[in-house]
Amino acid sequence: MVDSPVSRRRFLTSVGLASVPFAGCSASGSESEWVPVETPTDATLADVVTASTGTFAVGEDGVVLRRDSESWSVALEDGPAGAQNGLVSADVTSNGRVVWAAGDSGALGAYDTVDETVLDVSAPEGRTSSWEAIAVTGLAGSERLFLVDSSGAFLRGRRNGADVAWHEPTELGTGTSVTAMAVTPLEYGYVCDTSGDVYESADAGETWTRIGIDGASVNFHDVSAVDSGHVDVAGGDGVVYRYDGGEWSRTVIGEDPIRAIARDRYDALVVDSLGRISERTFDGWVELDRVDTGNEPLGIALGTPRTPQVVVGESGMVLERRY
Repeated sequence: MVDSPVSRRRFLTSVGLASVPFAGCSASGSESEWVPVETPTDATLADVVTASTGTFAVGEDGVVLRRDSESWSVALEDGPAGAQNGLVSADVTSNGRVVWAAGDSGALGAYDTVDETVLDVSAPEGRTSSWEAIAVTGLAGSERLFLVDSSGAFLRGRRNGADVAWHEPTELGTGTSVTAMAVTPLEYGYVCDTSGDVYESADAGETWTRIGIDGASVNFHDVSAVDSGHVDVAGGDGVVYRYDGGEWSRTVIGEDPIRAIARDRYDALVVDSLGRISERTFDGWVELDRVDTGNEPLGIALGTPRTPQVVVGESGMVLERRY
C-alpha cells in the first residue's frame, strides 16, 4: 500500500471480459489462470476491496474504479474532494455497502456503492498529513474508522450519517514508516512498518503494544487479520509471517518482496513484486501463476463467488483470476 512511480501501462495480450465463472474459494493453479484485463485508466492502483455490488480499486489522482459483472469503469475520477489527491488505501463496511478510501494530503471519503454518492471528510480534525492506511468496522452509516499516517499518528472516529466524531489522535511510537494496518471485526488492530515491527491494539486503538517480529529486520508491506489469532504479515524477504495470538511462525514463499496479502479464516493470497501469485491451501502455500506485465503489483483481493480474485498495481494494471 505504497505510492509507486508511474509508467505507461503495457498489455501482454488483448483480453476481453467474457462470461466465465468466478469464485472466492480455493482451486488448484492448473484449474485457473490469472489474466490482465483492460481498465479505463493509466493511473497506478494502490489498493483493491470487494464490496456487495462489485470490486473497487483506488489509486493515483484520486481515481476509484468499479468492476461490475461485465467490466471496469470509473466510479470517481479525482477523489472525494475533487482535489486529485492520490488514494493509497481502502476498506469496506461489514455489510459491503460503503467503500472508504484515504491517501495524500489528508484525503478521506466514502463511496456508497448502492446510491453512488460520495461523502467527503478529508483533512479530519485539520490533519492534512498523508494517510498510509485505513480500516473500517461496522455497518454503513454508523461505522468506525481507523486511520494511520506514515509516521505512526493514529486517528479513530465514528460515523453518524454525514458526520464523523473523532477521538484525540494517538502515536504508535514506531519510529519508522508505517506501511499497512488491519482491524478485526472485534476491533483488534495491527500495524506494520519498514523496520520489521508489528504493533497490536486490543482496545480499538487506544493503546498499542509491539508484538514482534524479533529477528525479522525487513520491510513489511502489508498485514491482514481475521481475529487476534489469525494475523499474516507480508515480508520484503519473500516470507509470510503468521501470528496465532502468542507466537510468530514464518513461511518462505520466494525470494522477492511480497507486496500484498489478503486472507479470511480459510483462504489467503499473496502477490510478490514480480507478479508471482501464491495461495494457501490445506497443504500449505502453492504458487498459482506469474504474470509479468512490467508493472509492480500493489494490492490484492480474495473476491467472492460472484466477483473474481483481483490484483492491482502500477499504471492501471489489473489481473483477474479465471477458472
